[in-house]
Amino acid sequence: MRSYSTPQSALNQEITKLAIIECIASIALYVGIGIYLGTFRYLAAAVIFAPLMLFRTEVSANWGLKVYERINEILDKNKLLHRLPEPYNVAAMLLIIALLGTAIRIVATVYWLVRRPLQTLRDTPRNWLRQSLCTDFAHPPEVVPLEAAKGSERVPTFKALLEESRLADTARDHVLTVVIFGPFIVVGWLPSVIYRVSFKATALAYTPFIWAAHATLRNPLPLKTRLERITKSELEKVRRGFSWVILTTLVAKVALLFTWIDRAYIESKFPSQKFVASFVILERWPWWQITLATDAVLTFVLLFFADAALARLDGQETWREATVLKTLATVSFLRAALSIVTVSHFFHIALLAAAPNSVLRLLGS
Repeated sequence: MRSYSTPQSALNQEITKLAIIECIASIALYVGIGIYLGTFRYLAAAVIFAPLMLFRTEVSANWGLKVYERINEILDKNKLLHRLPEPYNVAAMLLIIALLGTAIRIVATVYWLVRRPLQTLRDTPRNWLRQSLCTDFAHPPEVVPLEAAKGSERVPTFKALLEESRLADTARDHVLTVVIFGPFIVVGWLPSVIYRVSFKATALAYTPFIWAAHATLRNPLPLKTRLERITKSELEKVRRGFSWVILTTLVAKVALLFTWIDRAYIESKFPSQKFVASFVILERWPWWQITLATDAVLTFVLLFFADAALARLDGQETWREATVLKTLATVSFLRAALSIVTVSHFFHIALLAAAPNSVLRLLGS
């Protein structure tokens, strides 16, 4: 294990001691801020923006770096900026580069997520590992990903500007350095550092989804084994039994709402009136019932698809292996993600039941 990271070691997924310390410190920092302010809204905001790093792929990073280099080249040749007096022309160009670089980081992530959603989700475990445990403060901040490791001389890097600032000998040179580099550092690199700390603070929150992505999208088992596990394993049988209960309950709810069946008869079939009031909830459709129903439907979709693919595996009308694997991975990941979200909701309810005042205060309610 390395002591600290470099741009190349981060690319190689080499875990560092400093990154682990930073990850623990970031979590402690955000939890401490939440307890001090009486709200975890800041941590919730970090969780919302974390996918900008989680969904970064090698393709999106390389694409974004090429666009960034091209924009730098265009701005360098822009005659309008060169008409400004020095050093303001350089400062203006760097500020524009920082703003455009931030936009490119976001656009590249979203663009390739839309183009290759399955590949993007498949890469999330690697991204989580690299950002959480392989990148630390020894790694120079970047306006766009890979600029430190693969960026050409056409883009300003933190190392190059740092060396340039060290050449300042007089007080006037130091002032000029602040004027030229200050806006670029504040707009381009400072948010990157803050975002990196925020991402580390969300490491635990995203761990269940990372596990789900790794288990479903990067499953190394042969196709036949995966299909047989879906159709024959005891775990899937239990899951299908639970899904039958969920779907039966929701069908009964629909029948009650449309008065197709007598309410007294249906309510007599449930364990208690409290169960009906708490989980059936006749007067509305809470979101977690939708996720439970979707999870149950996906369970049977996965069974029927796996059974059909397994029947055709050794025949003449076999389905393409790549298509079958992509379908299995996609449905399995969606089902796992829905399960995590739903279980998190019930865990929240359990916390409220155990310590309602403390939980509500920390959540900022």
